[in-house]
Order: sequence, then C-alpha cells, then structure tokens
Amino acid sequence: MSNDSNYDVAVEQNTGLLNATISGDDIGLLDTVKVCVHGGIFLTTFLTYLIVVTVFHTAELRRNVRFVLLCQHCACVTSFNAVGTILHGLCALHVPINRLTCWVLFDFQVALGRGMGITLTLMALNTCLSILRPLHYPALLRRIRSSVMALAWFMALLNPVLFTVLACAQSSWAYVVELDPVCSTTLESPASRFSSLALVVFLVLLIMTSYVLIYMEGCRAGHFSRSNSSGRRTILIHMLQMILYLLPLVPIITRWKHNMAATVTNFVVFLVGQALSPVVYGLRCRELRAQLPYFLPRWTKVFQTCSDTTDCSSTETPTQPWNCNDLQNRD
Repeated sequence: MSNDSNYDVAVEQNTGLLNATISGDDIGLLDTVKVCVHGGIFLTTFLTYLIVVTVFHTAELRRNVRFVLLCQHCACVTSFNAVGTILHGLCALHVPINRLTCWVLFDFQVALGRGMGITLTLMALNTCLSILRPLHYPALLRRIRSSVMALAWFMALLNPVLFTVLACAQSSWAYVVELDPVCSTTLESPASRFSSLALVVFLVLLIMTSYVLIYMEGCRAGHFSRSNSSGRRTILIHMLQMILYLLPLVPIITRWKHNMAATVTNFVVFLVGQALSPVVYGLRCRELRAQLPYFLPRWTKVFQTCSDTTDCSSTETPTQPWNCNDLQNRD
C-alpha cells in the first residue's frame, strides 16, 4: 500500500471530527481551519482570566459553588482550545511526533471536553437543588461538595485514560513511540464511542430534568409571571447555549459521515457554544458583573478614565475656542 493510501486510512483516526467522506487531500485544509477557529476561541482567555480572578478574590463569590464551577468550566474551555490549537497545528504542519505524545494530547483535550459538559451539568443541578431545597441546600452542599467534584473529574478522565492504557498494553513499545504524522488516537473503538455517547445522553437528561424542575417550581411560586420574563429568558438562553454545545457532539462521537462543509459547520457551532459559556454564565450574572470592574487590568482603567474625562469636559462651557495648532505653538 502506498504512503498516500496509508495517510488516507489513518486520517479517520485523527481528532474525532473526521469521517470517511473526507480524503487525505482535505485534511491539511481542515486542520488549518481548526487551528484558526481554536485560536480565535482561545482569545476568550482574557474573559476567563477576569472571571477566575474576580471569583477567587471576592470572598462572597468564592464561597458560592456555582461560581467555583463556572471557573472550572471557563478553565476547561480555554485549555481545550489551547490544546486543540497545538494538536491541529502539529497535524497541519505535519510535524513528526511519536504516537504516545499524540495519544496524550488527544486524551487531555477529550478529558477537558468532558469536563466542560460535566461542569455545565453540575451548575444546572446546583441551581435546581438550591431552588427546590433551599433549607437543606447549605448543609447538603457542605457534605457532598468534595465528593461530587472528585467524582466529576474521575468521570472526565476515565474514558481517555482507560482506553489509552489498554492500547499501550496491547501494543509493542516500538509501535507506541513510533512517529505518527497524522496524530492518531486510541478513542476510535466502538466501546469508547458508546461510552462517550452514553455520557452525553446522561448529561443531557440531567440538564433537561433540572431545568424542567426549575421551571415548574418557578411557575408554582409565581416567579414566571408575564410581568417577570427575565427568569424564562434566562432558562431559554441557558438551554440554547447547551444545545449549541451538546448537539454537535453526537455526530462527532458517532463519526456520522458528512462532507467537508458540514464537518466544518458542525465544528464551528460546537466551538461557538463553548465560547458563549463565559458570557452566558458569567457576564449575565449580576453578582459577578458588579465585582468585575475592581479587577480589570490597569490599561483598561486608563481608557475608562480618559472616557470619563472626555464626558466631564464635554459638559463644561468652553471659554475660548482652540485647535490642534495651538498645542504646537506652546513651546
């Protein structure tokens, strides 16, 4: 078999967003697109930094588990796109790296992706529990908080670590450290795909159940009246963001066969759903938004001060007209 044929066959094991209808000739273009999109989403690092710094330097926010989960979720989004930029950049440039390095990088990205879904689910469950059981919520949270966090990250790491260990055990060391130009993965087996799909379905059911219970409780308590539409709007926005994130995972995990345009569209929708998370769950929160200005970098405060000075000066009555040439004649 020729090298080009080997490349086309191995291409299907690349990063999970490929399928049998994409030839090896399009892989370089697809990897380049992924690098650009991942890099663009990675620019939300600044917003993630602001949210994390604000939460961990504000005692009231730091004690709220919802904001701790938000920080973990934002960190997962940023790290996922950083690893994706590195991984697809290596593939686009055809950098020769050994197979084990490819496996570890891809496993790390998959674990971060699973972490994003799990933290979204935990935020929904936390909100549901605080609304349905407000009296028992503080004591229950103190009792199970650490255990739930540990279980969540165990679930995120279980699938990629398990199948990579099995692949290493079933292969020779020479094969594991061999150079792999297409950066293959160990998560292509039916068992791995089925377990990942089962996790996504389980998370979707938990999220849907949580928001249905929240909506029913809000209707019962009269919070979702016609005069108060903010609660309904918040639920709809959260559900839309989760749909943008979770639905594209189905064709990714199942390797649903589609053309290049559909693959890129699905990939972009998936990453846009991630990029909206800091805005939907962070900037729309009144408590967090009120504390953000205190932790803005100094260069943003300079622009804010200049803007305030301009606004104040515009309200004063000028005593003498002047132009830019006057500034040059003051020497």
